[in-house]
Amino acid sequence: MHSVKGHKTMKTIAKRFLENINLLEAIGTIDYFRRPSKRVAWGPFNGQPVRSALFRDIIANTQPRAIVETGTYLGNTTERLAETGLPVYTIEANCYNFGFARARFWRRHNVTLLRGDSREILRGLLDGRLRALCSSPIFFYLDAHWNEDLPLAEELEIVFRRCPAAVVMIDDFQVPFDPGYGYDDYGPRKALVLHYILPAVCNHRLGSFYPSTLSADEGGTRRGCIVLAKDSVLISTLSSLPLLRTNEMNGAPCAGT
Repeated sequence: MHSVKGHKTMKTIAKRFLENINLLEAIGTIDYFRRPSKRVAWGPFNGQPVRSALFRDIIANTQPRAIVETGTYLGNTTERLAETGLPVYTIEANCYNFGFARARFWRRHNVTLLRGDSREILRGLLDGRLRALCSSPIFFYLDAHWNEDLPLAEELEIVFRRCPAAVVMIDDFQVPFDPGYGYDDYGPRKALVLHYILPAVCNHRLGSFYPSTLSADEGGTRRGCIVLAKDSVLISTLSSLPLLRTNEMNGAPCAGT
């Protein structure tokens, strides 16, 4: 009698344990140790040295109080963000990637890893623990675009409604005057081009900037990017950076809106 009851109790405990862990997270954590080559992959910022230099210039000149990243993936770029010494909040929806990154950053005291939908977590962060910093510069690296459910447009609205002093860099974005830079295209109305983010650009009167370096002079995977800001002082600061080129269409697409 007691053995049957004990067996049922153990089954209940085991069932609850399995319900509270995610096997994909566990596999990701194990793979961090089992497959060390995945820790380097192609390097931070897609292995692009000029993009890394651009990031350093932006941080040095805008002096953000914190960094927020959407789309941690395996944490290669997160490593570079954390080297600034600033508080880094990085968001990952994929369970495997989250498990891998969790193992990677468990001793990094300035990195906070969060799992879930980037939009939901951004709202929580900016209305919660980062709320007091939202009047100061915060650097956002938006890279959570892998699936058909593209969160980027909503991310921009969330960020600039709450953080007028935000500086945003979007990865995998079209550089219209340089086709050598790759960008993501998920089908009709889901390509990472200026038209896709135009509502946020117009609603918040954002200044926008592209890399000034030609793709032929960049390394790594040569993915494009765009940098956005709303605050006039930050726009002026970004305009002065040699590695950025002011979008010649600034203000023009929003005329009459």
